[in-house]
Amino acid sequence: MKKEFNLFSKYVSICMLIVSVLFSSCESEFNEPSDNFTSEPPVITSVSETREDKAVTQGVLDNIYTIRGENLSSLVAIYFNGVKASFNPALLSDTVAFVTVPEEAPVLNQSNTMKVENLFGTTDYDFSLLTITDFTEATVNGKKVVNLMGGDFSETSSVTFVSGSAENGNLIELPAEFTIISAGEVQAEVPAGVEQAFIFLETSRGAITRSESYGFSYSIYIDGLNTDWSTSEWGGTHELQSTEVTLGDFSVKSTREAWAGLTFWPDNATINYKDFDAISVTIYGTGAPGDSVNLALNDFNAQVNLPLVPGEWTKFVIPLSDFYPNGGAPDTIFRMDFQESSGTGMAQYIFYIDDFGFL
Repeated sequence: MKKEFNLFSKYVSICMLIVSVLFSSCESEFNEPSDNFTSEPPVITSVSETREDKAVTQGVLDNIYTIRGENLSSLVAIYFNGVKASFNPALLSDTVAFVTVPEEAPVLNQSNTMKVENLFGTTDYDFSLLTITDFTEATVNGKKVVNLMGGDFSETSSVTFVSGSAENGNLIELPAEFTIISAGEVQAEVPAGVEQAFIFLETSRGAITRSESYGFSYSIYIDGLNTDWSTSEWGGTHELQSTEVTLGDFSVKSTREAWAGLTFWPDNATINYKDFDAISVTIYGTGAPGDSVNLALNDFNAQVNLPLVPGEWTKFVIPLSDFYPNGGAPDTIFRMDFQESSGTGMAQYIFYIDDFGFL
């Protein structure tokens, strides 16, 4: 990205900011001091994100900001959209104050006002708030998308998928196409090849916020087979780099006889059952309504049935506990099978597999 700062490093640095320690005792209880103050209400000239000292007109929940102006040494309260914020009176000067935006401050359908109060009056300052509370995943017109929830997204200028770090030499920043659906929702297309990433959303008001981690804890197939895994089959054929129907560049095409299957083997990996919570896989059906596939673990020691939708990608997130509802889970997973299970007596069934791995 064409920026003079690294998004991921910047976000982490803010979280570790030493100044935040000074705010840990922060419910502002200002005792009127003996100093002689100017008997005027506060004047706000700018607000900056403290770590980068960059002027902004929008703040991220739970981040620290620097207020600059006049008559600030006698501050008694600061509010963001009506919610009282924390600050340390000991750090006040007549021209500078530091404040933490309350995590519980509302972001949507508000006045977007920072109200600053001193001993002699109040001042309102135009200042909206930003946060990502959650995201959902879907497939739209054959493309993977995420819908970011939160707000205020009305002035979103970029969405970026960021993985790795500059410190480790593996930083990857991939800009995404996005659509502002509403002030509380933005839809972004997942860039090709993303396995795991944090999603950064930036606005034209200068604010940047970050999602929770998107993607897999461990991938088996995303546009290509994990090199520690291999495949085999019975009663059919498969292609590991099919371009016929894909979510990215490639998918696995599985052509099956009735009740035949495709097997994935972790040849050079040990998959500890307790290390993961769920299996996620997206499957495209081509047959009739009611067609299905069984996903089985460890040579059919346990299995779940996955109903397919003709002509559509369907994402399945299966908790590992669903395979062993009565206990008896294994220590490791050493085999995974996708078995055709429609039971309709057709000579051939075709389905496609993509975005397969563990959460």
